[in-house]
Amino acid sequence: MSQTYALARGPRVRLRLAGRGDAAAIIALLVRCDLSPEQLELSRLVRFDPRRRAVLCALALIDSRETLVGLGAIDLDGNPATEPDVLVVDERITEGLQDLLVAALAGRAAALARARAA
Repeated sequence: MSQTYALARGPRVRLRLAGRGDAAAIIALLVRCDLSPEQLELSRLVRFDPRRRAVLCALALIDSRETLVGLGAIDLDGNPATEPDVLVVDERITEGLQDLLVAALAGRAAALARARAA
């Protein structure tokens, strides 16, 4: 996931796993998208077991600063058909990011399911 992705509209984005240091950026994204972050949900987004849950950040260079423009999360229960339980995208900045995040999360869940089955 260390590459950048071109979108239909907007800046290129880089996907990576979320970390504890992303809390402020996640809050800023949620506020920009008119959502209210609850402390418990925010905790689940920045502190998780990567064997059981994946939380991906989509970052783009905007005004010379790396900015969180999208976020997605999925439980990795071994079911490759599982849908993300969190999906937030700043659509004013990007177009096509939602599809990219869904595909990346589904791919991660499917890869883990294959590894567990082997």
